Amino acid sequence: MSRRADERTILRPLVADLARRYQDGEAGWQELMDRKVLRKFRRQLDETGELLAEQDCTPQQLDRARSICAELLVAAQLLDTGCFVEHEVETPTGKHVDFRALKDNVALHVHVKRAPQTTLRDAQASVPPAWRALEDVPRGLVVALSLSRNLRGRPMHAALTESFAFLEQASVGEEISFKDAEARTAARLRVIAPSTGTRVEIVADLSAGFDEHVPRFQATLRKAFGQFMPRGENVIVVCGSAGGIEAFATALLGSHIQRWDKRPRVGELVAYGRGGDGFWAGSMRNQSRLAAYWTLARGSGPLLFLREAVNTKAESRQIALARSIFA
Repeated sequence: MSRRADERTILRPLVADLARRYQDGEAGWQELMDRKVLRKFRRQLDETGELLAEQDCTPQQLDRARSICAELLVAAQLLDTGCFVEHEVETPTGKHVDFRALKDNVALHVHVKRAPQTTLRDAQASVPPAWRALEDVPRGLVVALSLSRNLRGRPMHAALTESFAFLEQASVGEEISFKDAEARTAARLRVIAPSTGTRVEIVADLSAGFDEHVPRFQATLRKAFGQFMPRGENVIVVCGSAGGIEAFATALLGSHIQRWDKRPRVGELVAYGRGGDGFWAGSMRNQSRLAAYWTLARGSGPLLFLREAVNTKAESRQIALARSIFA
């Protein structure tokens, strides 16, 4: 099955579920949102469902289907939580906010963005059982394994022996590689992040795609930031596949690094944190405090990120509303 067909099998149930939600909620939602907009959303869902049923659905059409699903998924969530919703609200600079949600005299300006297209294609990779032996190392680290050639026999045994020694003292960002009998690089281990567990976790190395996705997500975040409503509470919601969550978090918060200005967790010698390369790093873009990632799949829910603690009662109410919708 092609990747395009795979994506359709994920989007079709989502479109059907959204169509049901809009049909069931229409009577009550008409009190919360312009009826013309709701009718337009229903038409878009019908057209998208028909489009995804076609075998010759083009990449451009599939991309439009993702965008429609993202916007209507967020709109349904706002309406289901009892918000009065305005669509395409103009800012003083002539930009547009996708939705303004109002509830109990608290307003949120919601910017919906589809994840960069390539992040919707989750790579298929697995870790061979022999390398799982490294998960016995008693250190809370996530380690990415990249394999270009198979190692067997003595080279494999030597690679595992050297890997155990490496992981017992390695830091985040460090890596080690191994060559085959013809002196070609066959495998690489890279420590990519701290783990919440107490032992090493081996994952397939998707760094080639991951390293490309992070700047694309940051470009998406910058685009949303350029459309912010001044002096309002703005929320960026990015919708994509499950495979894009970690790249989104890195783009937003920064890369995993060792932090010598923080205290380690109890029983550990090293403290971990985020670097200064994230969208929220430092005091830049301090108007942005709320962001969410939402997987484009039926039954999924948003994952909300909060930049910092609130300082005033008004901010506390805005954060509380965002949590009720997106957390």
